[in-house]
Amino acid sequence: MMPTIWRILLVFGLFAVVAQGATAQDMLRPAAVVNDEVISMLDLEMRVRLALLSTGRSDTPEIRQRIVSRVMRGLIDERLQAQEAERLDITVTDAQISGAVEDLANQNQMTADGFIGILERRGVLPQAFKDQIRAQLTWQALVARRLRPSVRVTDDEVDEVVSRITTNQGRVQSRVSEIFLGVDTAGDEDEVKQSAQRLFEELRAGVDFAALAQEFSESATASSGGDLGWVQDGQLDEELDRALSAMRPGELSPPIRTLGGYHIIWLRQRRQVSVGDVFVDLKQIFFALPSDAPPDKRQDTERQAASVRQQINGCDGVEELAGNVGSAGSGDLGTVKLRDLPPAIRDAVGSLDIGQPSEPVSVSGGLSVLIVCDRTDTEIDREQIKQQLVNERLNLLSRRYMRDLRRSANVDIRI
Repeated sequence: MMPTIWRILLVFGLFAVVAQGATAQDMLRPAAVVNDEVISMLDLEMRVRLALLSTGRSDTPEIRQRIVSRVMRGLIDERLQAQEAERLDITVTDAQISGAVEDLANQNQMTADGFIGILERRGVLPQAFKDQIRAQLTWQALVARRLRPSVRVTDDEVDEVVSRITTNQGRVQSRVSEIFLGVDTAGDEDEVKQSAQRLFEELRAGVDFAALAQEFSESATASSGGDLGWVQDGQLDEELDRALSAMRPGELSPPIRTLGGYHIIWLRQRRQVSVGDVFVDLKQIFFALPSDAPPDKRQDTERQAASVRQQINGCDGVEELAGNVGSAGSGDLGTVKLRDLPPAIRDAVGSLDIGQPSEPVSVSGGLSVLIVCDRTDTEIDREQIKQQLVNERLNLLSRRYMRDLRRSANVDIRI
């Protein structure tokens, strides 16, 4: 619950951030009551603005109408989670929240103050954002304490997965992302189905998949933008496998009903693998240089490539940097098998750390600076398999936990 002093301060500074035409009294009236705890119209307004900002959508009445029910559901769930954490004496410190904000800012190549400044300029109270972070960290701590000790994965279960991987050696894998909306009761069916359909329409209109997944997906993959990683045939639910088999890379599925709810899946890439293969996700900045270029032109291009290389700090911003230097042919090269690369490129990127740029490499038509954005080793890792199984079970248990909290709650929505 928002501290009293914060609410007092809020009333005095309210008109700078509330929706046009709304009064302070309007903003403080209840939007919902969750077990006698109020979610104010201001709480809802701030979270709507955060959702719009994080997904890059325009602030229009139509889009607000689409997302407000999902935002409200998220706020109600957070209050239920916070109340359960308080009952169990689970707390998150201000230092943990500050650390999470710092991490998010770093991911966006900003300082924490710069990140908060963007929120303020977009009319989002920093405290609203920190409240969202607190809710996420609190639920993670609660799941870790209450549910993680009950999850057991045996060696036989790991052996079964290893056997399946070995049997499927040489088959096609798919890089998949998901958005999942759970259906807890029969009464939720229509609302969740409509929400899933609206998300699908927004994705088709160009809204970023990872941003929507982080904001609205109820799967454990939400924190990574819905990324399921590389999956093989038979690894997902039968309904999802069937849909994937008919999709091409880059395609989205319409909402798919499974036992737990509705999934939207995005097939990002496909590849054929054998155990022992190494795959790398590559980006490049390309510098055109004819093979018959005079020595002075070659030296100038080499100096330019070396200078640009010094400006690279990880994979974020590579495309923007390439655009600034007018480097056609640059960008994302996708996922490639290391042993299929030309020897010069393979040698240049084989030992690079993630996000580290290579020295300029001579390629057909010029020079290239390459950055490894991800690396996948298909050697069988039993510990990784075990952790995946643990995560799947924790995800299922946490959804059941959340369902039980909703069923036992007294929720009064007033908008």
